[in-house]
Amino acid sequence: MERVIFHIDMNSYFASAAAQANPFLRGRAIGIGGKPGSRGIIAAASIEAKRRGVKTAMNAYEALKICPDLKIVDGDPDSYADISRHFVQIFRRYTDTVEVFSIDEAFLDVTGWHERWGGPEKLAGRIKSDMRRDLGDCLTCSIGIAPNKILAKLASDLKKPNGLVRISREDAIVFLAFSELTDVYGIAGRMRRRLRALRIRNLLELRAADLSRLISAFGPVVGVKLWLIGQGEDLSPVTASESAAKSFGNSYTLPEDTDNQKTLYRTLLKLAEKVCYRLRQSGQRAKTLSAYARRHDLSYDGGRTRLAKPTSDPLVVIKNAWDLIKPRIDGVLVRLLGIELTDLVPTREQNSLWPDCDRRSRVNKTVDEINNRYGPNTVSSATTINTLLRRHVSGFKPR
Repeated sequence: MERVIFHIDMNSYFASAAAQANPFLRGRAIGIGGKPGSRGIIAAASIEAKRRGVKTAMNAYEALKICPDLKIVDGDPDSYADISRHFVQIFRRYTDTVEVFSIDEAFLDVTGWHERWGGPEKLAGRIKSDMRRDLGDCLTCSIGIAPNKILAKLASDLKKPNGLVRISREDAIVFLAFSELTDVYGIAGRMRRRLRALRIRNLLELRAADLSRLISAFGPVVGVKLWLIGQGEDLSPVTASESAAKSFGNSYTLPEDTDNQKTLYRTLLKLAEKVCYRLRQSGQRAKTLSAYARRHDLSYDGGRTRLAKPTSDPLVVIKNAWDLIKPRIDGVLVRLLGIELTDLVPTREQNSLWPDCDRRSRVNKTVDEINNRYGPNTVSSATTINTLLRRHVSGFKPR
């Protein structure tokens, strides 16, 4: 039996979530990101804004010049995560093989499952109907149907918003003729440059490329994979298990450039508290810490250190992070600060030989329980009590 793979991609996801949460935003040009007068960028744009020329990563000032009536709103990561969990639950009603590809897209292997619903297109229509009923009219998706993941993803991009496109194996050559190399996931800037050096500039030229030439240039694994892509083939399975996060990080752009050491320390501590909270909620600790800063001239500097032992304690993280970053920002105007924790290991609950470690672990656990019950920042360190990293909450929760 030939595989039937869905690629489901949410349309203008962040902006659509904002419109679903706030009826006054519906039908308007929306930008998610930097406020007017700030140096922030547009992280996402609504369909209406895109039609007016607003693009992702565009400066807010530039976006407003192109689209003066653009409504810029803050992002709401918690809401996006809630919605994502909910639409993945919808997908799992129809197959047990769901691969979450990003926060707003997923692959589904519905081979065999589609027959009970009258075919792939009818099953896709049923998924769309469930999402509209459970999540609201603003949160639409485009669905690509194909025998493999690469073609399914190409299909979902062909008709937006709210599209439904099916590509058969026989039709693959036609779709490849109108697709760019970078339309295929896995072929990004560096890979594209290497292919262009071989005078392979599009998917049709990749299809005609000699296999031995690709193997010579890229090695046997990547070379064969590229050749298969050119033939419209993809042997990779839809993997049901969601891979665990390999790192946790937070960064923050300050309201204005500053070299005030107290402000910078408090902001870094607040970031340490946030990232350690997320780490503890995942049941993990980190062995490696990275801290970085972006200066007023947009240059970056930072460092990495191996921690004495795995931790999820913000006091340990801030001490090491400040030791790393302070010499690099002393007397320098700073625009952004960030922390990342990597080399994660599971938390093992056991008594420590060091009483302070046990005490800190109990304190963090108690603080988490209080904040989970009564809301973030109900309990926080005295140092950061007046340091708030600005965040917007839409109020939207899936039913």
